Amino acid sequence: MESRPTVIVTGASSGIGSAIAERFAAEGWRVFPTMRRPGAEAGADCLALDVTDDASAAACVAKVIARAGRIDALVNNAGITLMGAAEETSMAEAERLFATNFFGVHRMARAVLPHMRARRQGRIVTIGSIAGFLPKPFEAFYSAAKHALEGYVESLDHELRDFGIRALLIEPGFVQSSLATNMQHAAARIADYAAARGRAEALLAQDVGGGVPPSAVADAVLRAVSQPHPPLRIRVGGDAAQLHFLRHWAPGFVFDRGLRQRFGLEV
Repeated sequence: MESRPTVIVTGASSGIGSAIAERFAAEGWRVFPTMRRPGAEAGADCLALDVTDDASAAACVAKVIARAGRIDALVNNAGITLMGAAEETSMAEAERLFATNFFGVHRMARAVLPHMRARRQGRIVTIGSIAGFLPKPFEAFYSAAKHALEGYVESLDHELRDFGIRALLIEPGFVQSSLATNMQHAAARIADYAAARGRAEALLAQDVGGGVPPSAVADAVLRAVSQPHPPLRIRVGGDAAQLHFLRHWAPGFVFDRGLRQRFGLEV
């Protein structure tokens, strides 16, 4: 068995996932970064993984156990984004997003849990978002999936604590990444939404450009797996803390008005 602690990081090809993999490796962990199609430059421990496929998830976990003999942590980072009004979004587009962003998390948790339960230890860390407690106009299904993760991870954590396993949620604010440029768009275009959708997309690009570096999220994930008694939720970035406070303590009409003003919607 590998003497070093071992972590699987999904969606590690770039951005937050890549930063997480690098941070753990720097701390002496054996890291198994995963991505859909590893390139020729990928390291020996980089594994192909499609989180929307049961067989792929099972094969990935089996390979890690065969090579390292242990899985101490799983970091669920793989995800996609989708810009468009809810009415513009087809069922196929919505289902594709949920298949990765929500059911992909569940699929990977189910794949690693038999091993973690047998060892009576482990950490399952999921990258959530401020979209898990905030509405994001023109990203309704991204927000819905992140909201779903809030309930899922908290329920899962209660189920697992008796086995020495924790399920934890990282809630970053805006993070510098290629999210805005790589974002998928709903195929349908309804003219009535065009102006407001355009403002929302420009605002997202602005916020991402001014966000925290991916390394800040990586540091939070490392804390989550290293602390003996970590909090269920760890927020990353001043905007995440501030928005969470406003969401829960500002009067509803005040928050509603401020959000609509922020997105350039009619108040």
